[in-house]
Amino acid sequence: MAQPFVQDTIDKIPLDVADKKLFIDHVNEEHQDELAMFINIFTKASIREDSVPSIVELYSDGMLLALTSIDNNQTDPENAAHPTEQYFVHFTSPVVDAASLQEQYITLLQRAATKLGKRTIKLRDQFFTVMDGYYASPNMYRLLVTAPDNTPLNQPGYAYLLDLNASFAASKLDSGERRDSNDSDNTDEFQGVYRYYSLRKAWQDADSSSVHAWIDVYIHGDTSGGNWAKSLDTGMKIKSVREYPEKLEHLTDGQCLLICDETSLPTVANLLENWQNPLSPLVIAITNDSKDINYLHDITLSEHLSKDERFRQDNLLHIINTPATALTEQIMTTLNSRLTTTPIKIDKVWGALEAANIKSLRPQLKSVLGLSRQDMTIQVYWRA
Repeated sequence: MAQPFVQDTIDKIPLDVADKKLFIDHVNEEHQDELAMFINIFTKASIREDSVPSIVELYSDGMLLALTSIDNNQTDPENAAHPTEQYFVHFTSPVVDAASLQEQYITLLQRAATKLGKRTIKLRDQFFTVMDGYYASPNMYRLLVTAPDNTPLNQPGYAYLLDLNASFAASKLDSGERRDSNDSDNTDEFQGVYRYYSLRKAWQDADSSSVHAWIDVYIHGDTSGGNWAKSLDTGMKIKSVREYPEKLEHLTDGQCLLICDETSLPTVANLLENWQNPLSPLVIAITNDSKDINYLHDITLSEHLSKDERFRQDNLLHIINTPATALTEQIMTTLNSRLTTTPIKIDKVWGALEAANIKSLRPQLKSVLGLSRQDMTIQVYWRA
């Protein structure tokens, strides 16, 4: 499926599709772990820890990937990067537009994950029914929904790509009428808007055997997601078009550090309720409103964490976001202070924040903690 790529031995025309550069930049900045997986699975190359994978170019039949080794001892950034071999990974079907590019990339993800025995992304329509809506904390709006029978019950961070334009009365779905983005009576405000939301919690109702779930939406001003969540009435249907399992497998052992803001609080809350690792994690939670930390204080901790009498006091670190100071600086100051006060060795990291903060935070954490790519998952949950 893949081969070493020599530019002057084959004649290929670069793909010309809408938003190609945005796609390449997005994957190169935020999904290096997936590119590393492609190279590991579909080529014979071995990726060193100091190698950074990237997409060089896209073609109708595949992606040109490169590995670049970084010399951390080199003070000149231009001389620190050392290009290595390039590899061509084939798509399973030709790409003709932006939509098929997304589909083929996801197909590669699915094939690679299957070879590794990992959970992977799913493309399928799912429907939730709104039962209630209320505030779980001052700025976190909770949707209580009935969920599909195949909803994972114990997978923290399991996310659904919701179509904000496809929320409609249950009677429409029950009668076989499926709305789409071309319906004339859809609300233009949400036209073509999709958002990933992680299930805060999912459980099987003891009385009805149906699956219920919480979808928690952070409300911060006049935003599409917040306005959509608050507009939903009891009985309305919510459509999901894609599912994505969170990357948490590395947290099962070792001393873990979790970093979250309001958008990733639901994932961390679910993690702490289901925590099985013998070591209690260190948690850095960032909120803009000081009262929103109650969102974590009010959860029922796992059996292990509930026996750790000092967990909430010593391991749950709260940062109230101060615009005057860069968030990355606040996080690193808080972490360094905690590690100085009570020295521990961080073995694993999971975090999810805004894109610019992730870009700044990732190299600093890697430098301070010295963790491998497999042991540190720091990802983008939203963009400013």
